[in-house]
Formats: sequence, structure tokens, C-alpha cells
Amino acid sequence: MIVGLCGVLAGCAENTEPAAVVAEAGTGGWTALPTSPLSPREAVLGLWTGREVLIVGGTDAAPCPPNASCVGDPTPLTDGAAFDPATNRWRKIADSPVALTGEPGAVVGDTAYVLPGDGKQLLAYRIGDDTWTKVAVPFGGGYQLLAAGDRLVAYLGSEENGGGKDYVFDARTATWAALPADPLNPAFDRAMAWTGSEVVLFDHELVPNPGADGPTLTRAAALNLATGSWRRLPDSPILGTGPWLAAGDELVNPMLGGADGGEVNGWGRTYPYGGIVAPATGAWSDLPKPPAGDVLSAGARTGGAAVYFGSEGAVLDTTTGTWQPIPAIPGGDVTHRTVVASGVRMVVFGGARWDPTPAVVGDAWIWAP
Repeated sequence: MIVGLCGVLAGCAENTEPAAVVAEAGTGGWTALPTSPLSPREAVLGLWTGREVLIVGGTDAAPCPPNASCVGDPTPLTDGAAFDPATNRWRKIADSPVALTGEPGAVVGDTAYVLPGDGKQLLAYRIGDDTWTKVAVPFGGGYQLLAAGDRLVAYLGSEENGGGKDYVFDARTATWAALPADPLNPAFDRAMAWTGSEVVLFDHELVPNPGADGPTLTRAAALNLATGSWRRLPDSPILGTGPWLAAGDELVNPMLGGADGGEVNGWGRTYPYGGIVAPATGAWSDLPKPPAGDVLSAGARTGGAAVYFGSEGAVLDTTTGTWQPIPAIPGGDVTHRTVVASGVRMVVFGGARWDPTPAVVGDAWIWAP
């Protein structure tokens, strides 16, 4: 269980409670990794295998300045490398058969799966064999991937252009099967999480003008893959559908901040983006209160796993219920870094630097909380 679940998210002006305790950064600073075998780049796919960080693809084109419209790179990259934190060493891996720029990916067993942008095929990288293969798919574009134990789930991210089936892939038989239809009506912002025993679907109801008549709150339902049965969970008090981290018997969405609908269609109060749900009971609760000020969330961690989506701000330590600040990465501002959770450690690679001149970078760093 997460410690200290009382309190509210930042952005609720009416809150007058004292700021939460912020864990000391201590000696948990950044360490530069050895030079990788890859050229400088951004928009890189990053995956954690349980032993290594896989870095694949990206683009080495001149970065596009913020708020500018630029022509895309006609030749994104296919090469990749793997970093082992235990040995502090990189190794080159086989080139992907398709250029990749951060597409959906997941690791199941000894295989990393990636869905290229066209959605016409699934790429499977056998880590031990250092080989790539292509797997036929029964769906088109717009799908996301989820590792669910020893199976891979492919689910539609939005039903705005029409409904579609979700699927599960059994690597042992190399076969796809459609999942039973979920009990929620058509939706957008669909996301799934794995609890260790169930797949939990989060979404927003597909309505003509989301947010116009009130907040678009997150809905949820849980699927038992073994029996194929769904059960509806109570609707949430939050706005975000992910990302999620399994922490004991709970799923945690660590997104900070919230929204109140604005001046025209105000909702009367601020609703948080993130929160916590216990799928077994359907009970929802608030995130631990964040530190005072306009603090960004960079993710959350347990004692052995994490979900990271930024390298600035604070990380929720679910074992203590406190927010741990992330120290600044040395070397100045770099945007569009690839961020990967390797256990509880955070590995960042590449990105774009704007001072003194725009350029992609190839440095890599690791942070141990």
C-alpha cells in the first residue's frame, strides 16, 4: 500500500494544508554513462528488458525549434544498442528492419516488440539471439502495446474513427486472439495497465464536446485474461488515463496538476489528472500531496520498479508516500530526451540542445534514487 494517501493535488487553490515532506535527494545524483556506439539523435525508442536498456532508431536530423513547423526527417534511423547497468557497458545490436522513432513497444520474456508507425506489422526482437523478425497483425494503425505477464496485448488507443477489437498475442504459438468486448461504450484516450493478474482498461467516454458539460472523468474496467470476463470498476474522480505503475495491490497514475474547465465552462472546482485505484475493490484515492509550488511529475517508483516519463521535477516514492526531487542533469538544457525506467533507476539518452546552436546530442546518463 502507498503510505500517506491523504491530501490533494497541486492546482487546487482552496487547499490550505501544509506541504508534504519531500525526500532528500541525498547522493542520488546523475552519473554519465560511457560513450554509446550510436550517433547523436533524438526521438529514440527506449525499452527495459529487465537486464538491459534497449536504444533503437531515432533521427539525427537538425532539431526543429519549439513552436516551429519543420519538414520531417526523410531517413530516420534503424541502428540500436543495449546498455547493461550491472556492467556499465554498451553493446551494438542488430539493425531494425524498419526505421523507428519512438513507436509503441513492450518486452515480454526474451522478446522486445515494437509497432512501427504504419501499424501494418509487429516487429519482434529476440534479445538473446540478436535478431529481428516481422509478425503479421490482424489490425491497422492506432494501436498501443502492453506486456501482460507472458502475453502481449495490442489495444486501440481511440475509437474516434470507429470501434475496433483489442487483441492478445501468444508468443508460444505465434497466434493472435481478439479480446472480449469491454463493457464501456465507445471511448478515446484508451490506456491499459497490467496488475499482475488482470488487464485494467482506462478511458474517456466518446461524446461530441468533451468537457463542455462537465469534466471528462476516467472510466475503468478490469479483464481476467484466463476467463475472458470483464468487470466494471467505479468511475474515477480524475482526468488522466495514464501512465500507470503497479504498486502492490494498487495502480498509480502519478500525473500532477489538474483542470477546472476554464472561465467559460467552469466545473466549479479543480479535478486532478492523476490518482490511485485498487482494482480488486474499485476504491479510488488521491496521490500523496506534492511539494509546494509548480512541481512537475516525472513518474513514480516502488522498491523495484518504476514508470518515468520525464527527467525534471519529482518522482513519487510509493514505499514512503513522498515525492523525491530529481537533480538537474549536468551540461545544460536538453529537450526530447529518451527516458527509460531500468528497475528503479532512470536512464536518459540523446535529445536536442539549442544553445549555442541547435544540435542533437548523444550523451547518456543514469540516476539512482
